[in-house]
Amino acid sequence: MKKVLAIDTTTQACSVALSIGNSVSSRFQLASREHTRLLLPMVNELLSEAEITLSELDALAFTRGPGSFTGIRIGFSVVQGLALGGDIPVLPVSSLETLAHTACRKLIIEDSYRLLPMFDARMDEVYWSVFEWNGVGLTRLTPDNLSPPETIILPHSDLPLAVIGDGWHYADRIDLFSTIEASTLLPDARDVLTIAMPQIEKGALMAIDEVQPLYLRDKVSWQKRKRLRANNPISGTGT
Repeated sequence: MKKVLAIDTTTQACSVALSIGNSVSSRFQLASREHTRLLLPMVNELLSEAEITLSELDALAFTRGPGSFTGIRIGFSVVQGLALGGDIPVLPVSSLETLAHTACRKLIIEDSYRLLPMFDARMDEVYWSVFEWNGVGLTRLTPDNLSPPETIILPHSDLPLAVIGDGWHYADRIDLFSTIEASTLLPDARDVLTIAMPQIEKGALMAIDEVQPLYLRDKVSWQKRKRLRANNPISGTGT
């Protein structure tokens, strides 16, 4: 009976889920800038309720990104500490794929759909990916991307489109017609488990020192941020 702890901190939500056999317990809280305060108490609560210790876990699954730089960093640091402290292997998953699964579960999407999960990446860009849902499972159609919203290109399909996540705030710059829009939906650690469990059964676990966070920001994007700050008179104060 596998015991797997899942963590997501890639957006303003903070969530943790624990799977033991067929039982799943979880915590989910909107936590803008409070991930550090909330995450470990959530983990401790779930372990205490299940009456197990950290070292009894078989695996840690977590979203490695893309998403909030600070959130990814906090989540990865906590997972790193737990993995090293309990000598536990890990499995990283995509936050965009997690959001797609969260949408299918919470919106009860039963028919076949294309799904476009998107996060606002700031700097006039979005993190996005495309999946196809057949009513049972997801198929990835594109890698996780970072681009201006108007450059999003979806693989051709006759299926209706569901757009999920706060990247849809840029809707007026995206030439797409969507049947379902859920701009306030956030990824949930319960759905990290949905992705992770089949992979864990296949032996896809790895050591934490083999894993890196996924930020997607390339050098051009960081240079763009430096230019924006240089042109902002407030940023020139040195504070």
